[in-house]
Amino acid sequence: MRTMMQRPSMFRSDFVMVLTVSLALGIAPLARGQAGDGLWKSLFDGQTLAGWVNPYEWGKAWVEDGEIRLQADKKFFLATEKPYRDFIFEAQIKMPEGQSNSGFMFRCHQRLNRVYGYQAEVDPSERQWSGGLYDEGRRGWLHPRSDDAASAQAFVAATKGAFKRYDWNTYRIHCVGDSIRIYVNGVLTTDYVDATDRQGYLAIQHHGEKGKIYRFRNLRIRELEAPPALTGTMKDLPLAFFEDFESGAERWTHTDPNAWKLVAEDGNHVYAQHQRSQYEPPVRSPFNMARVKDLKVGDFVLQARMKQTSREYGHRDMCLFFGYQDPSHFYYVHIATKADPHANSIFLVNGAPRVSVAQERTDGTDWATGYHDVRIVRNVEAGTIEVYFDDMAKPIMKTVDKTFGAGEVGFGTFDDTGNIDDVIVWGR
Repeated sequence: MRTMMQRPSMFRSDFVMVLTVSLALGIAPLARGQAGDGLWKSLFDGQTLAGWVNPYEWGKAWVEDGEIRLQADKKFFLATEKPYRDFIFEAQIKMPEGQSNSGFMFRCHQRLNRVYGYQAEVDPSERQWSGGLYDEGRRGWLHPRSDDAASAQAFVAATKGAFKRYDWNTYRIHCVGDSIRIYVNGVLTTDYVDATDRQGYLAIQHHGEKGKIYRFRNLRIRELEAPPALTGTMKDLPLAFFEDFESGAERWTHTDPNAWKLVAEDGNHVYAQHQRSQYEPPVRSPFNMARVKDLKVGDFVLQARMKQTSREYGHRDMCLFFGYQDPSHFYYVHIATKADPHANSIFLVNGAPRVSVAQERTDGTDWATGYHDVRIVRNVEAGTIEVYFDDMAKPIMKTVDKTFGAGEVGFGTFDDTGNIDDVIVWGR
């Protein structure tokens, strides 16, 4: 079946009005777990170009064999009629032989003969920058940096082989708040934080190679809801990391991977430490730990939703780790039902069994049922550590300690079970 979209002779005034009103009023995202049938909504019915518009006075777009096909002798984009805010977008692309280049625009802007904003790169050339992040029509390359040879080399080394030159390639773009992730065939190619655009359109690109046909299929979106706590800064610290586990848990490393798994819960995914770990630490300290890969922070705010899933008893706990240097040098916060020398405190592991270093703490913390908001605030120069549980105005633990500076952060339990979700790190 072949359905043609003709190039517009002029930019339709009704489309301008819809665009202006949508941006002025904002488009409220669907609640997590309610984005269409099975959480996903198709953006292409396989038969027509309903929901798409060509804002250019050139370029052809049509449907053939269940695919969107583009052809042009100048660069143009086919864009969605609707803007999106927080989402996971997936699509497949197959590039023509010879010289070509494409991309998936997201949170982008459009007007007559111009589309600009974020773009997930499709680069079949020997440069191999597929999955990079480009700011079309504005700042240029964000990741990798075109003016930084080391950045480019590191990008190619990390992503080499992800893009298949003569096959269909699946792109996944995961945007929540200022957090942007791009995957190519399941490989994480870009993990970036940027605050320039929070909402905009999706678009697919033809780069303008005369006579060449670009092919797209299986375009779909799952709209998400950003956590209220997810802001660009916190206590003058920039956002460094966000995780909602809706694209897996490949950014985490574990003392025992078998103790952790993704769990579907109310249309959402959480990370569950579902069984006791078989890990044996070199000194007395928690058995269960999952840490964020490739992230070290000195001053930071660490926040997450946490749910304890074990039976009630005095040491019923969950832990947060920070300043992690190696398996026998780190801090951790142990939040438990009753305080004693080994529970509900801030602990230092410094080449010896853990020692409580909290100067102030409550008599215990009631995990009860359900999720709780937990936060740690750390200032390395001052040595201050503050821990909050639900009430972000009043800490449940405080201390001053300067043993360790910058280090890794993570979550787990001493020897219990629990879930985490919506992990946010602000820091430097």
